[in-house]
Amino acid sequence: MKLAIALKAEMLKTKRTASFYFTLVGAAVIPFTFLLNLIVDGLDDTRKDPLNSIFRVASEMNGLVIFPMFVILVCTLLPQIEYRNNTWKQVLTAPHTKGRVFLAKFLNIHLLLFLFLVADLIFMGVVVVAANFIDPSLHLLQNPFDLGKVLAKWGNMYLAALAIGSFQFWLGLRFRNFIIPIAVGLALWLTGTLMVFEYKSSFATYFPYSFQTFSLLPRTQPLLGQMAWTSLAYALLFLILGFADFRNRRMTA
Repeated sequence: MKLAIALKAEMLKTKRTASFYFTLVGAAVIPFTFLLNLIVDGLDDTRKDPLNSIFRVASEMNGLVIFPMFVILVCTLLPQIEYRNNTWKQVLTAPHTKGRVFLAKFLNIHLLLFLFLVADLIFMGVVVVAANFIDPSLHLLQNPFDLGKVLAKWGNMYLAALAIGSFQFWLGLRFRNFIIPIAVGLALWLTGTLMVFEYKSSFATYFPYSFQTFSLLPRTQPLLGQMAWTSLAYALLFLILGFADFRNRRMTA
């Protein structure tokens, strides 16, 4: 019950920021791109299995670029609210333990991550309906739709981001200046992507910022199960280290 109260307080603070609208805008990027592409060029490349192909390509684009960048930004910026408003002393004098505050902040961020994924699916559904009217020859609404496979892809997207999100959350709490953790996150994301596509490094299997690429390549798709467990293990490790750092540090703002 006390955790629920702390979480509600974090959600109320989030409502006063642009985080909610930022989440919806981020989720709309790929659906809007698809709709624009449909209007301008059509969707000839998806005619063999148009409905499932649209969601497959959307998950690949989101999983590789949009969602990891969103995770890096939101997991870094939301913990910075107290630094920006100089309210750490007020938060820590409230009747909540540091552990409760830490967990409430983490759960609040993951509510936004779930909102992103759900909103993205809804927006893609709207695009499919629009595409059915724009190009009736695709017969989108008459095509078989593998919902289980689509949900599995979005689930893999979330699991791949667990390690990144936990590490960025720790950095967001650790540094007063948000530029440092965001720069670190983007640099590691670029490094992880290059390790897979450019250098084909075997170390990428254990590098958290490479996990978002695993569902894209035939050689790494069999490792999705291992990736999910590794990402979860990293997330737990980063949360433990992050909480130990948060508990033992005096928050001066």
